[in-house]
Amino acid sequence: MLGVYTGSGGSLLELPPAHLPAADVLGELSVPAGLTVCARVGGHAGLGRAALLGQTRDLLTRTGREAIDLLVLDGFDPVTPLEETASALDTLLTRGDVVHVAVAGANAWQLACAAGAGLPVTAVLTEWSLLARGSEDLVEAAEYLGIGVIAGAALGHGVLTGKYASRTPADSRAANDAGRGTSALEDYLGPVARSVVNGVVKAATGLGVTPLDVALAWNRSLPVASSLVAPRTSTQLEEILRSALVLEPEIREALDQISEPLRLAMR
Repeated sequence: MLGVYTGSGGSLLELPPAHLPAADVLGELSVPAGLTVCARVGGHAGLGRAALLGQTRDLLTRTGREAIDLLVLDGFDPVTPLEETASALDTLLTRGDVVHVAVAGANAWQLACAAGAGLPVTAVLTEWSLLARGSEDLVEAAEYLGIGVIAGAALGHGVLTGKYASRTPADSRAANDAGRGTSALEDYLGPVARSVVNGVVKAATGLGVTPLDVALAWNRSLPVASSLVAPRTSTQLEEILRSALVLEPEIREALDQISEPLRLAMR
């Protein structure tokens, strides 16, 4: 999958939180020099100096890389002084362990605080799709601060492909989560979300394309540096890479209106 992705011009690869095995898998692969790797640190460990330095060194060891291209601070740490976090990042940048810094899981005022405290943030990661419209205030703050935006979960964790329209596929993420007594997709499967998906499916049918094409086309029109997707199979990846639909303004406007309740509910 990595070979197909980079061979098609893919240039950004996001690793999940540091405690998961993706970093070890990446370390076993031959990674093209032009691939930008972004990796998350922080999370439950917080954004203190010891946590940031230790997790970054662990990532470098496990991935076999000389530097993390984009280090993502995962979540806002209300306990650690921002000055301590800024000092740790300065150390990592000075040593060359990290090239750029991003934040994820922050809202607009937290991003403003981070920038005001001198954190060298160049990008913000936030879920943004037709099923996740609550980040638009954050995007406005990022634009004002001169910070780039990366849209996460561009396909709404797979829901925008329409595969959950009538049932939950046995091999899907939702089915696996439900088997553990939880569902990470609960917010994406409610009545309002279903109406959005129905609108995407209707638009796709009228255009003679797939719901995936419509959802990705909507995201490609956003003011973002990149939109992240998470294919689980080569077939899914190839379908994503083939997608090149451009929406007419009136269709995009109709999709905006259909998903407007989700934007208002998440503010």
